[in-house]
Amino acid sequence: MKATHDIQETQAATDEVVDPAITITTATATAETNGHEHGGHDREQSATHEEQAQRGASEVDRDDTPATSARNSTVLSVASPATSAAIGAPTLGALDSSSVVPVPVTILRDEIQETTPSLPPTPTIAQQPPSWGTPTKAAQVAGQVAPAQKTTTSGKRKRLPQDLVGQLEDRIADNPRGDVDAWLSLIEEHKRKGKFEDARAVYERFFVIFPQAAQQWMGYVRMELDNNELTRVEQVFSRSLLTVPNVELWSLYLDYIRRRNNLTNDPSGKARGIISQAYEFVLNNIGCDKEAGRIWQDQIAFIKSAPGNVGGSSWMDQQKMDSLRKVYQKAVTQPVIGVEAMWREYDGFEHGLNKMTAKKFLQERSPSFMTARACLVELTNLTRGLRRETLPRLPPAPGYEGDDDWNYQVALWKKWIKWEKDDPVVLAKEDPAALRNRIIYAYKQALMALRFWPEMWFEAAEYCFNNDMDAQGMEFLKQGLQANPESALLTFRHAERLEVITPAEDGEAAAVRKGQFVRKPYDDLLTTLYGLYAKMQTREREEIERLEDEAANADSPRSRADDDDDDYDDRPAPQNPKEKKINELKEKSKAEMLRLSKVISAVWIDLMRAMRRIQGHGRVNEPLGGSRQIFADARKKGKITSDVYVASALIEYHCYRDPAALKIFERGMKLFPEDEDFALEYLKHLVNINDITNARAMFETFVSKVPAEKAQRVYRFFYEYEAHYGDLAQVYKLEKRMTELFPADQKLEQFSTRYSYHTVDPCKYLPIISPSHQTRPKPLLPLPPEAAAAVAAGLPIPPPPPIPPPIPGAAPLIGGTFHPPPPPVPPPNLRIGSPKRAAQDDDDFSSRARKLPRADSPVPVLKGAAGRRLNQIKQQQAAAAAAAAAAAAGAPVPKDTGRRDYANAPTRRDKEPALPDAIMHLLSILPGADKYNAVRFRPDAMVALLAGVQLPSAGGVGGYYGN
Repeated sequence: MKATHDIQETQAATDEVVDPAITITTATATAETNGHEHGGHDREQSATHEEQAQRGASEVDRDDTPATSARNSTVLSVASPATSAAIGAPTLGALDSSSVVPVPVTILRDEIQETTPSLPPTPTIAQQPPSWGTPTKAAQVAGQVAPAQKTTTSGKRKRLPQDLVGQLEDRIADNPRGDVDAWLSLIEEHKRKGKFEDARAVYERFFVIFPQAAQQWMGYVRMELDNNELTRVEQVFSRSLLTVPNVELWSLYLDYIRRRNNLTNDPSGKARGIISQAYEFVLNNIGCDKEAGRIWQDQIAFIKSAPGNVGGSSWMDQQKMDSLRKVYQKAVTQPVIGVEAMWREYDGFEHGLNKMTAKKFLQERSPSFMTARACLVELTNLTRGLRRETLPRLPPAPGYEGDDDWNYQVALWKKWIKWEKDDPVVLAKEDPAALRNRIIYAYKQALMALRFWPEMWFEAAEYCFNNDMDAQGMEFLKQGLQANPESALLTFRHAERLEVITPAEDGEAAAVRKGQFVRKPYDDLLTTLYGLYAKMQTREREEIERLEDEAANADSPRSRADDDDDDYDDRPAPQNPKEKKINELKEKSKAEMLRLSKVISAVWIDLMRAMRRIQGHGRVNEPLGGSRQIFADARKKGKITSDVYVASALIEYHCYRDPAALKIFERGMKLFPEDEDFALEYLKHLVNINDITNARAMFETFVSKVPAEKAQRVYRFFYEYEAHYGDLAQVYKLEKRMTELFPADQKLEQFSTRYSYHTVDPCKYLPIISPSHQTRPKPLLPLPPEAAAAVAAGLPIPPPPPIPPPIPGAAPLIGGTFHPPPPPVPPPNLRIGSPKRAAQDDDDFSSRARKLPRADSPVPVLKGAAGRRLNQIKQQQAAAAAAAAAAAAGAPVPKDTGRRDYANAPTRRDKEPALPDAIMHLLSILPGADKYNAVRFRPDAMVALLAGVQLPSAGGVGGYYGN
């Protein structure tokens, strides 16, 4: 009911704004949320952790209501004309001869202080649309839905199957940032039914979460244009243009301006002036975009259509010539699509006026044009594969579907931004402001697609802070927190920036005021995180209810009635599937909640440190609370781990040497008696302050309460302390206990740690006594071709292919890798058979070719080169056979005389295999020809087919290549 109440209040506040002639601004309430105690129970007096968690959950449920409402309260205030300034967009004061409709594009001055370029003076815009404000938490939870109907036990409304709108509203309420399809389907459903007011309401809620969705802004404009709601069209443009740097949206704005300003009936030239200012306004904002080339060409064509003749002598002709030259000279220096075509037009334009002056003007702009053309090619190649989306999506969790594609897109965006920072357009010296604008534009383009990626917001803000654009940097941080309220990264950076820029003043009041400024981002983050914790608990309850309902529906009474009471089975009953699923769900939820509790604890710790820097240790329940007040608030709020107690105690000791540190450790030991991390930190602190007696007592107390596997790190720490600063009797006693508890630990490693110092272990030192024998280099194996090519290119070596299992008889190589032996070499006087075809008889053919010999057939006498090669092969075979026979008989082998004796030359088979061993192994394991049962080609048919191929004559030059 609270969500429905907040939604109705937000809708009522939106509906109250009906006069479009006033300027509406939003101001977020800055009232701080005071800590309240609820229930009167102290978290420290709990007997068990389960009771503590239950009371913490109830306190979160009670505390979340006032905190959220105070944080999300939005105040609508009517701004005076002096507080707002019209941007340089052209007004529509002369849209036609009968009506005056100004273009409502008014924003605050501080929003365009650095990003909006200066524009020519135009008439002041007097009309401003209703403000859509900053996104509130209630809207981000996607409230503003229809009033609740009948609800289930889990609090969800029951929807009829035909209630499509209600179902979509429920999906949006459950997942406002993730279920984008539900938003779009709901808008289309309202449009289909002709309920345009409902469609507008959904659009307003949609743009709170997705304020830079350019396609949806264009759909909103087109819907109003179809209904002839021109005033609403102008309001939509005024709200979207400066926040959405999208070429298509700005082109739609230009189309609307030209539609409303009729040039066919413009004797005074007022409409043409408005359109000209519109072009200047658009190109000053998005003219650097690669896709903006069409707008540059449209502006050139628009100027060409103006009255006057280029090259004439009248003032109108000269004015037209100057305007064209100005636009040409600016357009040809931008790396946009179509820059070469515009350069050719500019070349013809200058030569058409005066060939003497054309050379001068073209030489001045030629270097910039060459740079722009090269940059366009480079940028196009760099961004190939980049999706410039304007409807952002939530990033997938690491390791899940879409993670690789997301990381690839992020890498492409970062490459584009880095390319802009490298200044390939060469603007750093001539126009540094233009260079900064290009980089900021690239960041804005990336943030439209990566709105829910906090790292990109952080990098954009850091660039602004490093280049004296503090206001723009703070705006990036604020917008990033609106999009990602649960981001600790942006919260810490925002709070740190507030701490730095807030002037340091003397006095307690100044410290209190500064602490309030710095604490507000932390409070907002903690409210969001506690809301996520409550949502996890609700989701767990709903899932358990669903599993129980499914189990109840699947349970059949008939099957229970058929059980035979006389038949007994001594086997243990299997686990109930319902209980198994519920236990798995609880374990998963428990792990997620523990992870979130650690994050919540870390935020409290960082807030504690910040308040210590600003207000000192402070006093609890007083304005100057300091770090102690934060520690007290964290304990009241709950959902924290022992890390908060450790951090508070160490702050008290290191910063103030206060004995309260020991009291905090003692209290934490009572609350977390089985927490190994806390016990280890407590033990380290006692050793640090040289309280060895209490350290030994604390060690014995802890190890006696917990299982051995949960105290292993504590044993190792205390064993190291005893080894370095105790006596051997204590060391031996503790070593004996550890051997009994942890038999898997190596005795040698345990002994060597007693004599090691930091990273030096003398027990493992092996001196080099004989360098010639102990430092021989290992024989290096040749790298595969792929690895050698990677090394030559400076790339990492690819992983080796999987090694087949070792073959019996193969000798291991260096490193334990088994190399398959080469296949047996057949005698030189035998015929070489195909390794693919096996013998068909049962004889042992292991030492000869496996191919069956054919019957003798007359061999035709070959002439020419073929005959000489055949004779040479026969001679080599005969010589090899003779050499083998001589070796068998023990005859001496003839020596090499330096001349090539082809008759006695050894054959290829007497050498090592020419093919690599891996290929030879592959050939040896291929199946034989008898295993082939597919289509068999007839050799005679194949020869006849090849003989009938018509080949071109050798002397001709025709054909495909000849022509």
